[in-house]
Amino acid sequence: MNLRVFSYKLIITIACCCAINLGTCQTTRGIKLSDKLEELEKKFDVNFSYNHTFFDGIFLKYDFNCETIEACLSIIQQRIPVSFDTKDTINFMVIPERSTISFNVIEEESNETVSELIYQINQSKRLNIKAQNGVFTLKDVFPLDSIHIYSGFHKDIHIQAKDLKSAKTLKFYKEQFHLDGVILKSYLTEGIDAKISNHILQIDTETLGLLAGETDGDIFNVLNSIPGIHSPSGKSGNLNFRGSTYDQNLIQIDDIPIYHSGHFLGAISPYNSSVITNVDVQRNTLPAKYGGRVGGLIDMVTTNKILDSTRYEVAVNTLFSGATIKTKLIEDKLSLIAGFRGSYPRFKSPKLEAISELIFQGSKLESEADQVNTSDDFEMGFSDMNAKLNYKINDKHSASISFINIQNDLSAEIKGDSGSNETDFRDLELDNWGITGKWTANFSEKWTSELRLSRSKMYLVSDSQGFVLEERNSRQKYDNTITDSRLITEVVYNYSKSLLFETGYTLTEHSLVSNEVDQENSIDSKRNQSATVHSSYLSLQKNWQDILIINFGFHNNYYSPTKQLYINPRFTASFAVNKRLYLKSSFGSSNQFIQKKYTNDFDDFNITNQLWYLPSKDISTLKAKQGMLGVVYDNSKWLIDLELYSKKTNHITNKSDNAQGSLISSGANLFVKKRWNNIETWVSYALSSTESDFSGVTTDAFFDQTHLLNITTLFNLKQWKFALSWGYFSGMPVIFPDETDSNTLDPILSDRFDAQHQLDFSSSYTFYNSLRTLKTVIGLSILNVYNADNTVNIFQNTSESTYRKGTKFSPNLQVNFYF
Repeated sequence: MNLRVFSYKLIITIACCCAINLGTCQTTRGIKLSDKLEELEKKFDVNFSYNHTFFDGIFLKYDFNCETIEACLSIIQQRIPVSFDTKDTINFMVIPERSTISFNVIEEESNETVSELIYQINQSKRLNIKAQNGVFTLKDVFPLDSIHIYSGFHKDIHIQAKDLKSAKTLKFYKEQFHLDGVILKSYLTEGIDAKISNHILQIDTETLGLLAGETDGDIFNVLNSIPGIHSPSGKSGNLNFRGSTYDQNLIQIDDIPIYHSGHFLGAISPYNSSVITNVDVQRNTLPAKYGGRVGGLIDMVTTNKILDSTRYEVAVNTLFSGATIKTKLIEDKLSLIAGFRGSYPRFKSPKLEAISELIFQGSKLESEADQVNTSDDFEMGFSDMNAKLNYKINDKHSASISFINIQNDLSAEIKGDSGSNETDFRDLELDNWGITGKWTANFSEKWTSELRLSRSKMYLVSDSQGFVLEERNSRQKYDNTITDSRLITEVVYNYSKSLLFETGYTLTEHSLVSNEVDQENSIDSKRNQSATVHSSYLSLQKNWQDILIINFGFHNNYYSPTKQLYINPRFTASFAVNKRLYLKSSFGSSNQFIQKKYTNDFDDFNITNQLWYLPSKDISTLKAKQGMLGVVYDNSKWLIDLELYSKKTNHITNKSDNAQGSLISSGANLFVKKRWNNIETWVSYALSSTESDFSGVTTDAFFDQTHLLNITTLFNLKQWKFALSWGYFSGMPVIFPDETDSNTLDPILSDRFDAQHQLDFSSSYTFYNSLRTLKTVIGLSILNVYNADNTVNIFQNTSESTYRKGTKFSPNLQVNFYF
């Protein structure tokens, strides 16, 4: 089926689902206030204005009858803390009576005052709050709101707002310590936590705080702030995980694998943060359940919850606009999430211009990069779409279907001089879609299982003529199609509180088709590859008296074309010295089948750098081993995290001559964070070395940076948030083009480029309308505030000394509306 036809049919289906007339229903909680107001509107011919989403969750305990509208309103006011504002006898505005609540919290055992906690109002996102002179203050709280209060190593408190106001003082009771439940809250910023038991970083996009350089929740920019993860090319999507190139990372959304770096060749994340709920990130050895990659993990999921209300979000910034809907279709049974984002046609912003210059440097478009989307001869755009249906079959079974579509288009023409009939052109298209169906069964408190089916397809095509700097080339056309189909089964058995078993099996079918046409060199070839991979895993988690947790397992792969079996052990351990100090370690091996060839350049605009391959006579299966030792210290004011690691990946294939080699990485990541009342500051430092070894010749990898330093400060002031980050990065090695004698290039006085440095800034302001029916967030972000000139490397496709530069000054303004 044609992808566009499929997309249109999906959109029509979603629209039909949204149009279902659900009606209203009575519950054991009484009658909804919104239903009662609708009844009064019909009975007395009046109109009520109110926040439907808010009042849908408020119930009158008993229904009632009355003879006049005044009597009805009086009864409602006696039962619900609301007021009715009217300028006539027909139109009424329903206003919830809100107030400010002040309270303090003490520990029951020590009688000490608590200075920081996490709270949640109803089902809204969790927020951090700090006490001022020992007193916590919540503003604009409705008396019937449910307040949920959390603090590490204490039992949660759940209380209604009116009761909290009268209590004034709360007591936190000690909760029994469980090592497998220890989470380092707000590891980087609010919404980014670290789990002690398996060393995974968890990102909750709904509570994600502000980070320097971004205000739209760009997943890649968030990851770029994590110690040990860095984008040396300046494009947020080209993330390296401790010496592993981005194509060696396992990146998936709802089990749909992604085989490209993102919009605009990796400059912008193609993942809509308003749709994604959680992201698991692993820098070290992958858990036993994951396979197929030798680098890190970025596992994105959308919510599996059945929504109980309808919410909308609209986002507008200088790069794109988008809208998201989250709605219930059948009460407690079926809900829908759908989101769409798209760039603007014929519109250029300062950030788009900076991205254009970053992408097209080294090509004939470099001199015209600032004209992007302002000419019929030079247009670039993207879109992405997500949709998910969640269905609750019964209390033990549920099902879902998730869909994603990512598209990018570039069209450019450069006409020759007057009198010349020659026209240089470049057309580049990316079309990526995927769909996953999932069935989940909770057979008992001990047994759970999942069955998932996914299928994805990425089509990348480049058609060009004359797109190099020196001599004009004849027509070249390359395309690469990857089809990925998977059957995934998983079973979890919770034998006891201290012992957990997991097992699973995955059947993966890869299909690759590549076509290459090069008229100048008389090349017209086609490459077809296919392979089946059978993967299984078994792991156990053992907890010894909440002092030591060990995760041990095996991930096994059987590669059908070569009939080879690969067995990969995985091991992680965490040891609690006390409730503030932890030791950790991990070790494991992994394999990767579908892969790219290694090249000494960041040139994503060169389509041959984007081609994928399966193991064959010239391409071997990647094999990697890595280990880590670390220590974590955490209290209410300080967080210190230190990790030492070593990694080696064998059978890397060099693009220039198909030689087999290795990547060897080692280093240390240090993260130190200090908390004050309204200020948080952290320092992230990475000391590392990454080398390539081909044919016994060891050299520094072209992306190697010995020192990576980031200093970040976050400042929260009521509705204002500010973030400022300064980074200092060692210069990368000077690697001359493979085809060129280095003596013909400009002389380089050092074997490395100068160090890079960059200042990033972000700010946001949040406000509500009078009825709190609309929340608005205005954000400003600036990458490279003082426009530092950072040299990355030398282009490998030119004989001239053409240097690649990092991101320039890039401002972006964004407005989000939530209602």
